[in-house]
Amino acid sequence: MGKGFRFRGRVSWNPKGFAFIVDSDSESDIFVPRRDLSGAVDGDLVEVRTRRDKKGLRGKVTSIVRPREQTIGGNYRRLEKWGMILPFKPLPYNIIVPFGSENKAKDGEAVIAKLDPVKAKPRSKSRTAMVIDRLRVPENASSDLVQVVSSYALPWLFSKGVEKAAREVSNIDYDKEVQSRRDIRRRVLFTIDGRDAKDFDDAVGIEKLADGTYLLTVAIADVTAVIDGSQELDKEAFKRSFSVYFPEIAIPMLPGVLSNGELSLKPGEDRLAVVVEIRLGKLGKVIEQTCYEAVIRSRARLCYEDIGPYMEGKAPSPIDDPLIIDALHTLNRVANILYRKRKSRGSLDFDLPEIGIEMNTEGTVTSIFKRERDPSQKIIEECMILANRAVCKILVKHRMPVLYRVHEPPSESDIARLKETLEVVGIDNHYLDKLKRATKEVKTLNKALQEITDSVYNSEIETFINRQILRSLKQAEYSSVDKGHFGLGFDKYLHFTSPIRRYPDIIIHRLLKKVIKGQGMAKKEFNRWQAYLKKISPTISEKERLIQDATMQIIRLRKTRYMEGHLGERFKGVISGIQPYGIFVDILDPPVEGLIPEAEIAGARISVDRSVKLKERSLKIGDLIDILVAGVDSRQGYIDLSLE
Repeated sequence: MGKGFRFRGRVSWNPKGFAFIVDSDSESDIFVPRRDLSGAVDGDLVEVRTRRDKKGLRGKVTSIVRPREQTIGGNYRRLEKWGMILPFKPLPYNIIVPFGSENKAKDGEAVIAKLDPVKAKPRSKSRTAMVIDRLRVPENASSDLVQVVSSYALPWLFSKGVEKAAREVSNIDYDKEVQSRRDIRRRVLFTIDGRDAKDFDDAVGIEKLADGTYLLTVAIADVTAVIDGSQELDKEAFKRSFSVYFPEIAIPMLPGVLSNGELSLKPGEDRLAVVVEIRLGKLGKVIEQTCYEAVIRSRARLCYEDIGPYMEGKAPSPIDDPLIIDALHTLNRVANILYRKRKSRGSLDFDLPEIGIEMNTEGTVTSIFKRERDPSQKIIEECMILANRAVCKILVKHRMPVLYRVHEPPSESDIARLKETLEVVGIDNHYLDKLKRATKEVKTLNKALQEITDSVYNSEIETFINRQILRSLKQAEYSSVDKGHFGLGFDKYLHFTSPIRRYPDIIIHRLLKKVIKGQGMAKKEFNRWQAYLKKISPTISEKERLIQDATMQIIRLRKTRYMEGHLGERFKGVISGIQPYGIFVDILDPPVEGLIPEAEIAGARISVDRSVKLKERSLKIGDLIDILVAGVDSRQGYIDLSLE
């Protein structure tokens, strides 16, 4: 890139006072000092003019191509001529609140504000914003949670008006509802969730028919039947867009009287549902599929932690209902067929473990561990994927607009960088040659990546390799256009199965109900819906990423708290990254990440993300090394390590 080269990418803002412009197709990120951001903020798609100096590639924002809808949390201060927000999370600008935009906020009050749209303005030092809500958090919330929720401006407690609206719609007349819906309360259905789950979106059941085929039932909580009569509830659900799941607490998208109450598919209680029925052949082929509104009654509430060990033959049955036990075994057989079929067609399955965090009643982290997926989780995954695909095909068949869940293929440059990393680690050339040939052929790229992860299964670097592959992939998002789903290996996919905790699923329910009720869609209405989906899809995708970032931050803080009790102790880890400012290490057990700071590698010859040559030895990415825990920053979530 020479002087004056124009470049597009997203702003990645560092709280220390600078930013990088990042693009997956570029070999280098572009450094932008605070003064040259021109009003852009973290996540904005911008155009920059670049130049190269002694320190590398530098840029100046010349245009904000697509701004990210940005909400911030902070304290409101009322001044003489305007108001200001002192953000909890550092920003590169002063945040001004014009009079009339404070929404009755009081001086010193913690608020959530939305930044006003802006065009690129050189040397910009301020942005304007409008207060949209108070920042309401429970009085007994831990300081870590308050810090993260405030920094990411996440709505927590509901307003009195929203709580009242939820109570008003929570009384459902099931005798009346069953007159216009199918009554399948006698069908053997049950939920399987984590032990701590409170909102049960889905219930499943299966029966083997006389001709040897299977009838799979996936019943999903009918959220729209309840909230569509309340503009206030729908507005609140869209504002949040997703429930937030922190290690010890959940912040629901809808008030508890609905999310944990009348909408949740609790055992032994009548509930409204939208049902997907799928008839499957012996080899997992979909023979027919249909959807309808129903009244259901879940027969049992099962937990992954109990069912998983039973399905693996490691524990006795946690239930004594023979009909459910029979259905579980049938589901397990069918799920295995569906999984093998999906994987053979290119679905990626890295089987990355979730991080489990145990805390005592005093809020102290007592354990951090890897939570492996078990057969009961895979049963639910396959059922939900199948139901999502079925609904998508039904909507497309009836020529309805669709909010797709898409996952675009990785760029050639990302795969090239991944290949370089895998070469350094020592992955067999057989797999690397396949990856190189597959780079230009998306249909075989999935399989090439899956073969690599299969080759390191159960090794100490399995998680490291899987993370490297994931980092080379783009993020899944929502779109009004079907761009396919690279990770799953097929197109025509959406999210339908979790309407209690995801607003995109609510949108799909509304569209599906038009099909169920035989309502066509005129061209004018279709265009109106299509414009709406095109408008909101980037906003919802950004909200999802924001919540993911917040969740990762609270997990980092929890990990740091735990490692405070292990200062000076020795651990084994994998080098996951090498930068001029330090070496990143993934500790194997407990599964935490830390940094060996630059002081430890002063004077070393560094090849970024490849190797570092010290005086006495050389280290490369993927190496297993012994380290000591040297220090922690429990407020920011950083762990400092030292070479042993």
